[in-house]
Amino acid sequence: MDIRVLNYFVTIVQTKSISNAAQVLHITQPTLSRQMKDLEDELDTTLFYRGSREIQLTEDGQYLYNRAIEILTMVNKTKSSIRRTEAISGDLYIGAAETQSLDILAQVTQKLTESHSETRVHLRSGNADFVQENLDQGIFDIGMTFGPFEKRKYNHLSLPNRDTWGVLVPKGHPLTEIENLKLVDVISYPLIVSAQSNVDFTVLSGLGDYRIVATYNLLYNASLLVKAGVGIALALDGIIPTDYDHSQLEFLKLQERGKDSLQVIWKKQGTLSPVAKEFLTILEKQLQ
Repeated sequence: MDIRVLNYFVTIVQTKSISNAAQVLHITQPTLSRQMKDLEDELDTTLFYRGSREIQLTEDGQYLYNRAIEILTMVNKTKSSIRRTEAISGDLYIGAAETQSLDILAQVTQKLTESHSETRVHLRSGNADFVQENLDQGIFDIGMTFGPFEKRKYNHLSLPNRDTWGVLVPKGHPLTEIENLKLVDVISYPLIVSAQSNVDFTVLSGLGDYRIVATYNLLYNASLLVKAGVGIALALDGIIPTDYDHSQLEFLKLQERGKDSLQVIWKKQGTLSPVAKEFLTILEKQLQ
């Protein structure tokens, strides 16, 4: 399997047919079909369901597509970092938690792209597990996470955390009648909580029995469960807008307003690209 064939495969999936892909790639359709048949023979599997008007992937085909995107991203990043050493240019991939404190990275991104016109920043959202997994695989250059992290594994810059924990509830929920809301008031209701592995629930267990009915990694999806009456979501303030007249939700701040650490992290054993180094340099100045 080589990079050229992987690119052919991804192009077929994205253009939805071999004939469309052949036009984009400027090769003949029979040549492209033969390349895909050779790829299937090499992998000893079937990648496409034949006979449909648009390309439909098998389970193995979908797996290969997901991995191929990661591989091609890594190849392009590597080429960009090696070829362009004098000017700051190329792609920067950042994985970040959902937070209104992301604005500091937005400001750094603005300064980076304004000063270096040939840079592009790709932002991907997810929880700490998602961010660290992609950092470890080399897909992300930099990550922003809440809570504990392995300091032996990652370098970091601490960020000011302006987020506050609370609970997302439907409007008119009984908890809205409590003036000074505490966790002990919350645990009697079905809970929707973050799925990331570094979340510590011992603070809840110390308060009595509680029931987790669902978990989430992006709060927007959790908000739909709250609207549907599945439960109430422990979450950060400022992520889901609740100040509009048509909003069906309300965010209630907890009296226990402890804040997790917030940091930018990157691999200690990795080699940062020039654009990643420049981003961190600008960030350090911003923090000062």
